[in-house]
Amino acid sequence: MENSSNNRKLSRRQFITITASIPACLAVLTPMTLLGGTLYPPKSLMPAPPKMAVIKEVDLQDEPVEFVYDGAPAMLFKREDEMIAFSRVCTHLGCIVLWNAEGQQFECPCHGGIFNANGDVVEGPPPKPLLKLATWLEEGVVMAQLKEV
Repeated sequence: MENSSNNRKLSRRQFITITASIPACLAVLTPMTLLGGTLYPPKSLMPAPPKMAVIKEVDLQDEPVEFVYDGAPAMLFKREDEMIAFSRVCTHLGCIVLWNAEGQQFECPCHGGIFNANGDVVEGPPPKPLLKLATWLEEGVVMAQLKEV
């Protein structure tokens, strides 16, 4: 009995095809790898989120303050001795959430998502809480910056 692997021979054409395909694959994959590193650089090469002045501390009242952070609407709250700020962009599909002062919650008018006063999802389709902005005082001015994830 003959072994079936002995019956299968590699023709010259098959050998050349296989041998030529290896450099061809490398010629395609190498630039793609380099391009991927350019399109999605590591976090260490990403620019830091911008710092932004929101309001003077003396002008800060108990009412929430609406402002625009890096092109997106945001809201600043003063709670006792603490300041807290959130992006108003819904984490579901990017709609702009509205603040409901009576219910003390953010509501997405598009898809019914509801976030509590801490930005956490209460109900609806949003997969994550609202983005929280770091806040601090700098020379009498409230500053905001996106927290590094």
